[in-house]
Formats: sequence, C-alpha cells, structure tokens
Amino acid sequence: MASPRVSLFLLVSLVFFVTLSAAESLYATGLSESFYDTSCPQAASIVDAFVTKYLQKDRNFAGAFNRLQFHDCWVGGCDGSVLLNSTATNQAEREAHVNFGLRGVAEIDEIKAALEYACPGVVSCADILILAARDATVKVGGPTWTVATGRRDGVQSTDLMADTNLPFPVLNFSGLVANFAAKGFNAREMITLSGAHTIGRSHCNGILPHLYNFTGKDDVTDTDPAMDKEFSVLLKRLCPQGNRTNTIFIDSTANHFDRLYYQNVLGGRGVFITDSALITDPGSKKVVRSFAKRSSTFFSEFAAAMVKMGNLGVLTGTQGEIRKTCQFVN
Repeated sequence: MASPRVSLFLLVSLVFFVTLSAAESLYATGLSESFYDTSCPQAASIVDAFVTKYLQKDRNFAGAFNRLQFHDCWVGGCDGSVLLNSTATNQAEREAHVNFGLRGVAEIDEIKAALEYACPGVVSCADILILAARDATVKVGGPTWTVATGRRDGVQSTDLMADTNLPFPVLNFSGLVANFAAKGFNAREMITLSGAHTIGRSHCNGILPHLYNFTGKDDVTDTDPAMDKEFSVLLKRLCPQGNRTNTIFIDSTANHFDRLYYQNVLGGRGVFITDSALITDPGSKKVVRSFAKRSSTFFSEFAAAMVKMGNLGVLTGTQGEIRKTCQFVN
C-alpha cells in the first residue's frame, strides 16, 4: 500500500496535470503562454511599452488595435495578413471595402522593428496584433486575458477574402448570427464581441446606410425608425449625406472600455445597423439588457471571446513565416 506522503504527491501531481491540460486546451495546437520565454523573453514587455506610448498620445487607438485583431483573425485566421500591402498584381485585405479607414498598421510595424532589433526573426506580426489588442483593452479600463503565442505569419492577402468574410455594418440580426456561426461563435459571443464598439471611432462610410438608406430608398428621410430621434439628428450633422470620410466616436465614452455601449443600443443610439440589430431579437435583447448592468459578466465573457478568436486558423510550427517587416512577405 502506498504511503500517505506518496498518495498526497500523486494527488497534487494529478491536480497540476489536469489544471495544466485545461489551460492548454484553451489554445490552438502549437500556441503556448511560454512560447517566447527563452527565444525572446522581453517580447510582451516591448509590445506593452509601445502600446502605452500610442495610447498616451491618443487613447482612442485602443479601438484600432481591437479592430485589427478582429479583421485579421476573421479572414483566413490570425496570421497577420491584414497588415500586408497590395502589390502590382494583388489587392490586399486592407483595400477591401469593409476595411475602409483601418488604423494601426504603421504602429504594429514600429513595434515589429523594435522586436527585430531585440530578437531578430523570432516574434511574428500575428502575435504582435494579439498582444497589442489585449494590452490596449486593459489600458483603457477593460478586462485582461492571458495571451498564448506561437503564431506565424501568412503570405496570402486579398481584398476579396476580407469582403467575403468580415461582417458589413448593414447586416441584420440573422446575418450577424450566420457570419459568426461560420467562425464557430454563437449568438451570445457575437453580442459579446459587438461590445468592442464601446471604444474606437468610425468613418461615416459605415454609418450612412443607417441614416439615409435603411430601407433602400437612398433618401434623407430613410432613417432607421427605431433610432432615437435626437441621436439621428446628431449623427446626420456629423455625417452629412454622401460624406464617407468624416469620423465620429462610436459612443460617448469611446476612450474608455465600459458597458455604456449596451445602454446606448437599448436606448436607440446604436451607430451601425448591426448595433441596432442586437435588440431586434428577443433573446438577443435580453443579453444586451444583462450586459448593460454593472453586475454583468460582460468583461469576463469578452476576455474569453477574444482568447477564442485568437485561436482561429493559426499557423504554427513550420507553417507560414516570421516576417521581417509586417507589411511585406519575406
């Protein structure tokens, strides 16, 4: 019979193994929380320092980093392909209609240059995107989450891939559910990730259909009837008909990650058609009401959804490459 001491050791070892296995199962195969511990132990701190610098200059840049992760991972996986430049023979993802006004590419490349100086050929652009989105969210009051690294960079990027995968801001509720389901996310996770609209800004390009073409009439009076009247007047002043390039904050606390987005949606103050769509379904509206409350689980569910998103279509091992600069393949 085993001694009590041996039995206790086996029990502790089993608990450790199960806990470790559970943690690792959160991530795609090939990703690890300790991936750069030996090859570039300062990687995370370098990314964090640069994100701090950018947000000190413009706190609203947190929304840009969140958008970059989503727009990268949703198109062929989290492989940094959204950062690639077009070539003479190829229109890259950044040229897609749905990527109009995308910010943060030059900043990611600046972080990459610092990492190349510290650890040449080690840290991928894909990982930098994921780390920057997490760090930026935390620095503007949002939740934190553990980032597993080890992604490698893709070499393919086309505007068609982006326009056929990313959700356009004119989708109704069923369209949103279908788009997220195609990536393995349920309706609640879709509503959760929509909460990223609590930070950031948008060009009027994505807002005009909500104000002037809601039913297809393309008329100054063709506004979503469910939109708060005073809010629609404000938006029309900021986004005159035909003006695609003006920029507005997505909510009144757009430099702070909070629950106000859901309160705005409930009050008819959703900026995009996709925002307002969240309360057109009874079940979805119930979730929005829940997330609008101070005691809600929105923060923890958002963190979990971002971890899950970071697993999409990752390249690991010998797949892909580690780019020298993020806007060009090697």
